[in-house]
Amino acid sequence: MTSLDAGYAYFDARVRPRLLGERAQRLLMGLMLLVLLQMLLLPNPLLSELTGYAEPGGMPLLKVHFYSYTLLIALLFVVACVGLVRFVSEQAVKRPGVLQFAGVVALCAIVTIFRQGIGGVAYMVDTLFAAPLAVMLVFYLDEERRQRLTAFIIWFVTFNAVIGVVERVVSVHLFMLGDSANFEYFRATALMGHPLENAFITSSVMFLVVAMPWSAWRKFVVLSICMAGILAFGARSSFAVTIALGIAAALLFGARALLRGEMRLSTLAAAPWIALVSLAAFTALTFGTSLGERIVKLAKLDESAQARVNVFGLFDSLSTNDLLYGANLTKVGFTLETFNNVKIIENCWIAILLMLGAVLFVVFAVSLLGFFRSIARGRGAVAAFAVLSFLLVASTSNSISSKTPSLALFAIALVGIPLVGRRRPEAGEEGEAVRYAVSLREGVWS
Repeated sequence: MTSLDAGYAYFDARVRPRLLGERAQRLLMGLMLLVLLQMLLLPNPLLSELTGYAEPGGMPLLKVHFYSYTLLIALLFVVACVGLVRFVSEQAVKRPGVLQFAGVVALCAIVTIFRQGIGGVAYMVDTLFAAPLAVMLVFYLDEERRQRLTAFIIWFVTFNAVIGVVERVVSVHLFMLGDSANFEYFRATALMGHPLENAFITSSVMFLVVAMPWSAWRKFVVLSICMAGILAFGARSSFAVTIALGIAAALLFGARALLRGEMRLSTLAAAPWIALVSLAAFTALTFGTSLGERIVKLAKLDESAQARVNVFGLFDSLSTNDLLYGANLTKVGFTLETFNNVKIIENCWIAILLMLGAVLFVVFAVSLLGFFRSIARGRGAVAAFAVLSFLLVASTSNSISSKTPSLALFAIALVGIPLVGRRRPEAGEEGEAVRYAVSLREGVWS
C-alpha cells in the first residue's frame, strides 16, 4: 500500500477539513488578494504591451500570466502546511468535482500538447486550470475570509462599472489599452480592456450580490451601478441575459417567500410600486441617456449578431475526424479567413469543441458542470442562477476560449457567498426533523 492509498484508507469522511492556523491563513489570504489584483489589474492588452503575453512568439514563460505563478506559490505553501497526502485526500473526499475538473483540464492539456504542440498550454493554465486550483486553496480559508474575497471582487467590479459609466458619459477612454478602443459605437473599456470582458465579469457577479449578508439598500445600489455599467460597455447579450434571469429570479424568490410566509405585509404592498419605479428608472436610463445608445440602436440582427449565427457553418467545412478528435488550429484559422463574415469565433463552446474534438469536449463539459455543482451546492437558488447566467453569457463571447481569468474570478466569488442550506443532524445526533409548512395565512396575512 502506498502512502497515497493509506491516506485515502484512513481519511475519515466525517472529519472536517483542517483549516490552516491564523498566521498561515493571513499569509494565504494575502496571496489570494495578490492573485485577484493581478487578475483584475493586468488584463491581456496591458500585459501584452509589457511582456508580449498574448502576442505570437517570445519567451514561453512569459505566456503564462503572473496570477498562475502566484497560485502555484500558494499551492506549495498550503501543501507544506497540511501535507500532500492530506491535501489530495481532502479534495477527493470533500470536493471531488473540483479535483475531477482539474484532472480533466490536465488531460486536455496533455492531449493538446501531443496534437498541436505547446501553443495552447498557457491558455489551459490561465483560463481553465487556475479556476479549480484557486477554489482548492480558498477552501482552506475560514468562511469569513472567503466572504471577504467575494466582497472584494464585487466592490472592484462595481468600481470598474463606475469607471465604465463615466467613460461612456464623457465619451473618453480613461485607460488606453491596445486597440480595444476601436469600435463603431463608443464603448467603455474601464480597467479590464475589452467591453465584452468587462460586461461578462460584471453580469456574472451580479446574482452573487443578492446572496451577500448586506442591507437591501446596499444591494440595490450595487446592482444598479453594475446594470448601468453593462449598458456602458454596450454588451447586448450580457444585458439581455441579466434582465431575463433577473426577472425570473425575482419572481421565483418572491413566490417562494410568499408561500413560506416569510414576506412581510409591508413588502407585499410595496412590491408593485417598487417594480413600477424600477421599470421606469431603468427605461429612462436605457432609452433616455447615452448609456444605452449602442444597445438600443443595435437591437436587431446586425453583422456582429449574424456572425455568431454563421459560425455554426464551420462544421460543414471540417472533416468528421476533425470534429471528433479536434481540428488543427492552423486549419481553423485558414477556414475563418475564407469564411463569410466570420473573423473570430465568438462562441466559446464551439471554439473549445474544435480545439478538443467532440469526444473530449463531452468529458470536459460534464466535468465543468460537476465543478460548478461542487462549489455551488448548499448556496441556494441564487448560486444556480449565477451559474446559469455565466454559462449563457459565455456562449456569446470567447472569454473562456481565450486567455482570461473570468472562470477563476467567478469560481472564487461563488465559493465565498454564505451557505443557506440547513444542516440535517448526523447519525446519533439529537435534533428535530426539518419541516416545511406553507404558512400563507400565518405569515403574510397576519
